[in-house]
Amino acid sequence: MEYRCVQCGFRIKTLFVQYSPGNIRLMKCVNCKAVADEYIECELMIVLIDLILHKPKAYRHVLFNVLNHERTHFQMLMDVFLGNYMFLCSFLFAIRSLLKTSAQFSRFRDLLLAILISSLGVSTCSDLHH
Repeated sequence: MEYRCVQCGFRIKTLFVQYSPGNIRLMKCVNCKAVADEYIECELMIVLIDLILHKPKAYRHVLFNVLNHERTHFQMLMDVFLGNYMFLCSFLFAIRSLLKTSAQFSRFRDLLLAILISSLGVSTCSDLHH
């Protein structure tokens, strides 16, 4: 697996060296001379808070140094389709129950297509930027 520095995005071979169980040394990036990924020592809650705060370093940590890229592309595609399917089902159910009218399928088919295209565009654009 290829790792990246969370500071500058430079590719590195390894994030840390483990001397014994519980005794590791974090590697420094050869490009920016900073610790390549300090999130290795952080608890999951710290990473989640930084993700909520939209810190680029936290996103780089998760996208490049945690996720397995071979499985991730297919899994992201499945998540997009399943997430949009659930959203659309909830949306259709809410419209039918709130408005008590029958929904025309052709209009919702266009809505589904727009949601799928926008979701795929966002995930593809985020992959291109990194």
